[in-house]
Amino acid sequence: MALDHEGKLYVVDSMNFRVQILDPEGKVIKTFGNVGDGLGQFARPKGIAVDSDGNIYVIDAAFNNFQIFDSEGRLLLFVGSIGKEPGQFWLPAGAYIDGQDRIYVADQYNFRVQVFQYFRDGEQARRPPERDRPQKTRTLGAEKRVTHQTAADGG
Repeated sequence: MALDHEGKLYVVDSMNFRVQILDPEGKVIKTFGNVGDGLGQFARPKGIAVDSDGNIYVIDAAFNNFQIFDSEGRLLLFVGSIGKEPGQFWLPAGAYIDGQDRIYVADQYNFRVQVFQYFRDGEQARRPPERDRPQKTRTLGAEKRVTHQTAADGG
C-alpha cells in the first residue's frame, strides 16, 4: 500500500491482478490492470509506491520488474528483468519512494535494495560523489528519467 500527498490510498490487489485507488474516506475511485504477460498487465503484483507527480510504481515478482503508470493508469515505462546486475531483480518484493523521489526496490533473492531516482521534466541531476554515482539511466516519458544505483549489497 502507498499514500499520495492528497491522502489517496493505492493498493495492489494481487489476487485480482490490479491496482485500486481509494479516496481518503476509503471509497474506490479508480482501478486498473488485469492478469497477463503483456505490457501494463500483472502476473504477481507485490508492491506499490507513488512519486510526487502521482506516477504509480507497481512491483511484479513474476516479471522481475516494476512498471510505472501515470495517475490515470496508463503505462509509461517498465524497468528490470531477471538477473543479478544493476537494474535486474530476482523476486522483487516491495517499493518505497522518499520525499526526494528516490525509488527503493527490495530485491529479495539478490539480498539487496536497489535505488532509482525520478527526475521531473527539465530537471537536472546533481553529480553525486564517486561512490554514489548512478550506474544506469532509463527514459521515462519524453523528458523524465529514472536513474539507478544499488544501495545495499548482501553477502
